Amino acid sequence: MTSKKKELFVDLDTIDPKEVDWLWEPFIPFSMITIMEGDPGVGKSFLAMQLAVQVSIGGELPEGQKLGRGRVLYLSAEDDAAYTIRPRIDAMGGDPSRIRVQGDFLSLDEDGLKALMREVRRTPPDLLILAPLFAYVPSGQDMYKPNVIRQLLSFLKDIAEAGETAVLIVRHLTKAKHDKAIYRGGGSMDVIGAARSAFLVCEHPNDSSTKLVVHIKHNIAVRGQTQSYEIYSEDGGMATLNWLGPSDITIDDLISSEGGTPRMSALDEAIEFLRMFLKNGPEPTTKVEKEAAARDISKKTLERARRSLGVVSKKKGKIWDLSLPDEV
Repeated sequence: MTSKKKELFVDLDTIDPKEVDWLWEPFIPFSMITIMEGDPGVGKSFLAMQLAVQVSIGGELPEGQKLGRGRVLYLSAEDDAAYTIRPRIDAMGGDPSRIRVQGDFLSLDEDGLKALMREVRRTPPDLLILAPLFAYVPSGQDMYKPNVIRQLLSFLKDIAEAGETAVLIVRHLTKAKHDKAIYRGGGSMDVIGAARSAFLVCEHPNDSSTKLVVHIKHNIAVRGQTQSYEIYSEDGGMATLNWLGPSDITIDDLISSEGGTPRMSALDEAIEFLRMFLKNGPEPTTKVEKEAAARDISKKTLERARRSLGVVSKKKGKIWDLSLPDEV
């Protein structure tokens, strides 16, 4: 599948200038792609659901920004709709009648992208959440290859424009250290390149119970002030999110701090790699080890990840294959 064909070259005077419309200024624009990234377990899904709730009820965002009542399309490969998404949305006071979720898993292959475009055109959502992006990469395609991700993001950009929808893509951090925060997310650099805005979700360096939303890419606006929140529950009830207000901490402060920016551990990254690489069935052990080495995952860490996941090793002819436990 290819995105809608456009003329290769046009006169600039045929293009009407536009102003950016915002879902959450200056973090999340309409008709464009925004990246939210952070380590697993840091609270990204709570934040994504809080945004969905506020859109569904026409609520309020930090610093008093008002929202019109809108619709949300929430695609999650990690949180179950019945056991997690619906209970949290209810606990946060959302309107589930204005939030659509996937009834079945949707891979963003040619058929999946067509189905997603039909859904967006039929009932344009104000906010489309995709969590995490790489769980939706079609089987047999490498999320680390720029041409794969570039084509997928091109379609998501078309979808954002077709529905005038704010597309929020969630991705995890890698363990690799970089001088710039925008290089820390998993997968090809084309992911962050396609986004017009991106923010990091992480723990406060001095208080792990406080979470931070830190603007790390801001092509179309000035950098937004860091916002803080906590995840809490009353009397053992369903956890929810509470905004705590602005913070003076910036991404530069986090990078220069002794602890550095929180990131996925080497073991967690190896586990995620195995889940993704083996999700479509058994693969030769030598191929798995080669791909792991290309991602800077050591043999020792890979072996720990195999034990943690219960990866099965089985000989087929003269070749040993690895598979996830449910593949046997």
